[in-house]
Amino acid sequence: MKSQVESGNCARAFRASEVQNFIQELSGFKPSRSALWRWHLSGRLECKRIGGRIYSTEDAIRKMLANDEQCNRGSVESRGQLAGERIAKIARARKARRS
Repeated sequence: MKSQVESGNCARAFRASEVQNFIQELSGFKPSRSALWRWHLSGRLECKRIGGRIYSTEDAIRKMLANDEQCNRGSVESRGQLAGERIAKIARARKARRS
């Protein structure tokens, strides 16, 4: 009986820096390493820690991105716009407190 590696069914493991670049290619933004670790801890991204390094697979990355799209989280631009609106709201509140 052939192993998964011999039959070609074994998924390629990506190191954290490769995961960042792969996500950037697929979605247009490059997450930080701490974001990868938070996603792993929250269960969004399947990862393994081997020898002190974080690894994930292409399937796990695509699955996470597909789940994000299904949750209607919006595009990178709309998330950036929402962040900008929150920052402006905080700035207005600080300005109002000073006056």
